[in-house]
Amino acid sequence: MRMRLALLAACTALACAAQAGPAPAAQAKDAQALYAQARHYAGLTGQVVDLARAHAHLRQAAELGHLPAQVDLAYLYMDGNAQVPKDPAAAFHWFHQAAIRGAAPAQCMLGDFYLNGWGGARKDAAEAVRWYRRGAAASDPCASRAQYALYRAHAEGAGVRRDMRAALDWLQQAAEAGNPRAQRALGRAYDRGEGVARDPALARVWLRKSREGVAPHDDHEHDMPSFAGPLLFKKLAPFSPPARELSP
Repeated sequence: MRMRLALLAACTALACAAQAGPAPAAQAKDAQALYAQARHYAGLTGQVVDLARAHAHLRQAAELGHLPAQVDLAYLYMDGNAQVPKDPAAAFHWFHQAAIRGAAPAQCMLGDFYLNGWGGARKDAAEAVRWYRRGAAASDPCASRAQYALYRAHAEGAGVRRDMRAALDWLQQAAEAGNPRAQRALGRAYDRGEGVARDPALARVWLRKSREGVAPHDDHEHDMPSFAGPLLFKKLAPFSPPARELSP
């Protein structure tokens, strides 16, 4: 009797384990393999491009929790391609999923979605500022864009109390990080004496840097960095907000 009960308990445990699905380590391995397949069919390994299969593998990897896949999928839905139509709502969903897990590029983009009310996101400048702050604190190429967005928010009083001192602090950070828009704005501020003491020499330095697109102590042009590792699909440049409007 005891043996029979023990066998029954063992069978029940095995059945529960089967229903629970793969272990987290196996799931992560599967997601990584799917992400690699997405890169393969996107043509990043020199093979024949199959954007439909790339999308299918990328989505599966994202659904399994692969963070770079979630970011790439969000950009794919934002920009679209020959096989995948633009889908702002899906882009917002995947940017949000990646942002709450700490992906800095997604946090920066989520700020844009809340600021503009894209993809079904409520138009909420305060929520945008909250996400820009997270992105601005990250060690990621998108940080300077979030810092520039925070400059604009404080200068305009959008989502925060208008505070030109804080605005200029954010502008300085963004300019020093190599953001050309921030460098140009800072150069003009020094040229006109707006919020800072007028300094034509500093104005020329920052305006020159804005044309070169480099950080103040960097003599070489920056490479355009990838947001999520591989350039799986066309992504936005990290130094400026999207040039086009998305449909709500």
